[in-house]
Amino acid sequence: MSARHAVTVRLPWLNTLVAFEAASRLGSLTLAASELNLTPGAVSRQIKLLEQSLDVTLFQRSHNAIELTETGKAFLGHAKNALAEVRKGVREVSSQAAKLTIWAPVTLTQRWLIPRIEHYHLGHPGVDLHFRTIGAAGSDRIDIEIKYARGLPQDADTEGEMFLADNTAPICRPALLDGQVAVTDPAQVLALPILQDTADAWSWRQWCKGAAIPFEPLGRSIVFDTDESSIDACLSGLGVAQANTAFVAPLLQSGNIIRLCPQVDIVLGAYYAVIHTPGRVPQAFVAWLKSQGTQLELAK
Repeated sequence: MSARHAVTVRLPWLNTLVAFEAASRLGSLTLAASELNLTPGAVSRQIKLLEQSLDVTLFQRSHNAIELTETGKAFLGHAKNALAEVRKGVREVSSQAAKLTIWAPVTLTQRWLIPRIEHYHLGHPGVDLHFRTIGAAGSDRIDIEIKYARGLPQDADTEGEMFLADNTAPICRPALLDGQVAVTDPAQVLALPILQDTADAWSWRQWCKGAAIPFEPLGRSIVFDTDESSIDACLSGLGVAQANTAFVAPLLQSGNIIRLCPQVDIVLGAYYAVIHTPGRVPQAFVAWLKSQGTQLELAK
């Protein structure tokens, strides 16, 4: 066949491949949406567009579950290879891969940033991210420092761009309630084992202040020096922890943990991004952080 009469294959949109690959890998539209920072409905629409463009069925859908069809399994490898080649090509044609070194608190990094990094790379494929979570921020060359400040954002005296509020809530494993469906009385919360993330129990004291009760635990308390440790202890069933609801949103949605006294809504503080190395790449990263925080607020 001559080139003039060759059949042109219409290629699918890149975003539809990204949504398909994420849903296939994670086995869930909800988890794919969380990773890509989209709604499950948006991921579903992207996959339907892909199926329409290919004129095939890629997933079998039943209730909230999805399963790849044989056609979907066959296409998945091609989609993965295509996305890998696009990322490789972008890096090769870029004049130089940018390196961005970020110092951030460990819990923010593990529970909020890491699930969103794939989304960042979709828009900035030529940037290498280097995260530092251990040691002082000044111990290495840092392009962006993420700080946490206690208190309401409007009252905080700190430099940088605020991008995420620390909305705290008491959380626990369902089994800890011993059959209770829900806990709405703040006093009942203090009757459960308490997990502290600081020695001064600041998050608990602020939450109790908002609930108009004194912080007087009736049972045992376990004290940690990071909120990540207290969340891990909570997941092990050791007690009730205070946690930023943005950090544990996937766990709440899956039912692995439950929120107690949802009527008590407390802001403990906020996270701020400080640029130490001026430039287009750091500024774009901070703008992306702020957009992620804004989308989270709109989703509430």
